[in-house]
Amino acid sequence: MFHKVLTSLFDIKNKKIRIYVYNSSEEKIKIPLKEVRVNNYIDKRATRPYYIWRLASRELNKKWKKHVERIINNKELYVEVLRGFFAGEGNIKTGSHSNRTIRISQGKPSTLIETILDRLNVNYRFSIGERNYVITGKSNWEIFAKLKITELHPEKKLRFWEAFNEFKEEHYEKNYLRDNIFNLLASPQTTKELALRFNRSQARIYDVLELLKKSSKIDNFRVRSKDYWIRMDQKVIIISKIKYKYLEFLDNVEKTTKEVSEIFNVDWKSSFARLRELEKLGMVIRTKNKSWRRLSMDKKVIPL
Repeated sequence: MFHKVLTSLFDIKNKKIRIYVYNSSEEKIKIPLKEVRVNNYIDKRATRPYYIWRLASRELNKKWKKHVERIINNKELYVEVLRGFFAGEGNIKTGSHSNRTIRISQGKPSTLIETILDRLNVNYRFSIGERNYVITGKSNWEIFAKLKITELHPEKKLRFWEAFNEFKEEHYEKNYLRDNIFNLLASPQTTKELALRFNRSQARIYDVLELLKKSSKIDNFRVRSKDYWIRMDQKVIIISKIKYKYLEFLDNVEKTTKEVSEIFNVDWKSSFARLRELEKLGMVIRTKNKSWRRLSMDKKVIPL
């Protein structure tokens, strides 16, 4: 990929390109490139093969420097530059006590890296002993996540998201969730919507909803495989749009299941199942002659 990009940027035909391959064993790594000289070396410290691409050319070196200067002076490219730094020099460190650290290795402080981090509002410090930038704190991790800084390196990307997803949930005061969820349920909400709003797992939100339901403060209605929750003091029933059409059709008239299924062009079994569900909600009743009619009620119907 690197070779392909450089050959597309510069005319390097008839140039002597060398690739140095470093590996912890004597195994020779094959490089599928023509007209490229490959030298293999042993580095016992290497955990995996790494490479150095080399081209000795003063002319191209000047062009390369101009290219780099143009990029680093363009503030709109700062995110892309930081992605490159992290792919090449970055790593994720995790430890005890839920410590999570983003590190970017540098032999000495880099004005460019610090300028980029400052512009992105990332807090950092440079460790002289470890010779790297140290970035901690959930707010800084959130910036890296939002800007997808780790996207260029698959393994580092995986480590980043594994560590990021383990951050502890925000701490709330006692009964904060219960009280605020209850207040929000003046209008229908799903478990997923509430989980996203309060940065909690759906399982945790569901536990709170079940407690509120057991205390007869809220109720839930299942529509298209989703549970919609609503406060009981709102006096609301939530149903699907198709069931709402059934209700409208049965307004001031009585119809058999067969007549309903013919009107809505569905099979008898499907119509009967929907009518039964409406019956359980106290919205329709089946008469002695097996016809259905709508019941009057003091609750508002919300079709979703």
